[in-house]
Amino acid sequence: MPADTRRRRAPWIIAAIALVLVVVGALGWVQSQRPADPAQTATRFWQLLADGKAQDALALSSTPADSVPNGLLLSDDVYGKADRGIAHVKAGHFARRGDEASGIVSYSQHGARHTADVKLALVRAGFPSRPAWQITNAPLARVSVTVASGSHADALSVDGTSLPLPGGDGTVTVPALPGSYDFALSDSSGLFSPVPQKVAVDGATASVTLGMSPSKKLGDQAVAQATSMLNGCFSQLTLADGCPLADGIRNIFNLTAEPSVTYALTRVPQLAFDGKSMQVTSSADGEITTTQTDARNGTFHTTAGFSLALDVTVSGGKIALAPHDGGVSNTDLVCVPGAISAGC
Repeated sequence: MPADTRRRRAPWIIAAIALVLVVVGALGWVQSQRPADPAQTATRFWQLLADGKAQDALALSSTPADSVPNGLLLSDDVYGKADRGIAHVKAGHFARRGDEASGIVSYSQHGARHTADVKLALVRAGFPSRPAWQITNAPLARVSVTVASGSHADALSVDGTSLPLPGGDGTVTVPALPGSYDFALSDSSGLFSPVPQKVAVDGATASVTLGMSPSKKLGDQAVAQATSMLNGCFSQLTLADGCPLADGIRNIFNLTAEPSVTYALTRVPQLAFDGKSMQVTSSADGEITTTQTDARNGTFHTTAGFSLALDVTVSGGKIALAPHDGGVSNTDLVCVPGAISAGC
């Protein structure tokens, strides 16, 4: 081909190539601006939940994890440990109306089949970002966590992650995604043991009330303090005012605090801690003997069996004991001079 002919055709060839490139680019841009199918977004959301990726899932919604107040349960750390049990995620039919879409996702959770109604909105961020579907009804439940009064907790946790302790009315509300979570209180003193509770989140709301049980440490220390209190009462035979059980012991014998009466602990009771009633009580009775001198009867002894009951309270990690209804009560007939009964 002559050189002048090639020169005449060159501009047209270049123009044609340029036009093809423009068309291809335009088609590519149009394609790039076409959003993914809403069913695909919905399926991906639930599959991310199944994989424990809470933050990635919520990033596909209008409620990202970092925008939720008190959203500690929405971290991958916590949700990854939750008993999710989500599997077999499958999208059903999705209908689109303009920039809105809705449909159903089916999935199994712990072997049971469930369906979720999913609503989406098309978000257009502008060039060069591609429009994307966002789920507008992410399945965030409100979990009300109540700390029972008298629980002595100084920490609250779920699956090992600390949450703020409730203030005010003793209830805190935390958002959570579908799954089962282990909630528990803890007490740094070790005087109370946690009673963990599993909370199943499969709807819009869930609730749990948490408490703690007295620990062996509390029981051992309470019994030790009760024993010390009882022994201390008899370190001074006249039951000085420093004995919290003084009035109860005197009432057994119907005696006043007369200096002529002395008291001896002749059989120590066996003591045990009752966590339900928060009391130290006698599991086997004790025995007290009084010695009294008067002008008419001279010196005589009176003996009584007794049981012990002390209320246990804990404040600031410290145990306090107080007599329950005087602290002691008579369990055997008191022997008095001239009484005709066994042992007198």
